[in-house]
Amino acid sequence: MAAERIVVTEFGTFGIPDPCDSIYGEFKSLFITKKEKPKDDQHSDNCSVNVAYYGDQLYAMTETPFTRRINPETLQTIGSKTRIPDYVTVNDATAHPHILKDGTVLNMGSSYTHEKGPHYCIIQVPPSYGTEENAFKDAKILAEIPASSKHYPSYYHSFGITEDKIIFIEQPLYFSLPKFLVSNSIQRHTYKDCLAWEPNTKTKFHVVCMKTGKIHPIVYETDDLFTFHHANAYEEDNQLIVDVVGFNDGQFILNGKTGDFGNAVPGGNKGTLRRYVLPLDASKIQSNSLACARPGNPKVIDIRPTFLYKRSIEFPRINYTLNGLKYKFVYGVATANNIEREVWPETNQLAKVDVDTCSITSWYGGEDIWISEPVFIANPTIEDPAEDDGVLIANILHRGDLQKTTLVVIDAKNMTEVASAVFKTDGCVTSTFHGQWANTNDKVHLY
Repeated sequence: MAAERIVVTEFGTFGIPDPCDSIYGEFKSLFITKKEKPKDDQHSDNCSVNVAYYGDQLYAMTETPFTRRINPETLQTIGSKTRIPDYVTVNDATAHPHILKDGTVLNMGSSYTHEKGPHYCIIQVPPSYGTEENAFKDAKILAEIPASSKHYPSYYHSFGITEDKIIFIEQPLYFSLPKFLVSNSIQRHTYKDCLAWEPNTKTKFHVVCMKTGKIHPIVYETDDLFTFHHANAYEEDNQLIVDVVGFNDGQFILNGKTGDFGNAVPGGNKGTLRRYVLPLDASKIQSNSLACARPGNPKVIDIRPTFLYKRSIEFPRINYTLNGLKYKFVYGVATANNIEREVWPETNQLAKVDVDTCSITSWYGGEDIWISEPVFIANPTIEDPAEDDGVLIANILHRGDLQKTTLVVIDAKNMTEVASAVFKTDGCVTSTFHGQWANTNDKVHLY
């Protein structure tokens, strides 16, 4: 407010830097390295996408190289922002880490300054408890996946894991490094302006060994896939089963403008729950598989999806104790509208998808509302609970009253409402993205 201008560049808005800064200074600040710190105020630290515990330290995250530690009791920030590049050489990081049962956190970030061109890096952070030292102090790079293009690395929002493997999807929504480099106060390119969707380019699945960091020699390719969110993945019969919410086209990310993003997503390009099967051995592909080894190139396998749910769904969540394991249920936000009218993210329904039968059970919240991502909480009173013994909690926003929000609790087994609480606020309530349930008595906080 004091500057009377936007000073921090966000996804779709350009921040005008201090006019006293030289253009050279602006160029230098675009690429954050471990060796040299830029002016932090030129990069967003609006950590509004997700939260996660790193050991006993709670952090709020976004898709920039910054994260902020917060007090879980008061939600106040603790200290200054954490610069992930101070600990590992990446230029950004996702807001979708995976938390292993021992508390180890895995995440991914891109390195644009790698000596061999852009790389996608897997970051490993061991758990730490009872210390005021930054949780990232012992972070390391577990593996580096070279980008297919030296100038146009892929945008990605999340990744998947099994018990011992990491699955990364390199999709043809590309980030133009040349365009980003010339972004300044004259040529005002936001992050979104530097993205481009290439519809005739294959989407690639890369697999990495979680223990050694070794990249699997086979690359898996498919058509017509853009994804934000992985649902789950597991290994069975020497194959990786990878479930994601996928769109046929990523162009809608570039079409949306502030205030009407939903109108940029036509019903024909809704997110659907899809399963991809990745054979680990090209010579042993099952006869009924939708995978096919590419003739003359045994290191590439073409794959096609099975659709587990063909109507609109997003923000997939599971019982996270089965993350990386064979499972049965996916929970997500959906729409109860007629299929021809489906527009994401106008969501008024919580859906439970049985991935074995492709059947759905749902809870309908009514018209003129938005429902947030459902978070699964297991029933702590059952000694040997079934996968769906627990509840879902979600936040509801009301179109007719932007100062009203409802917390709803849904029985995850039969998708009926258990309880709800209505809150009135002094100002407008904004929509949420992702969240984490943390039991006070647990040492390791999973998703």
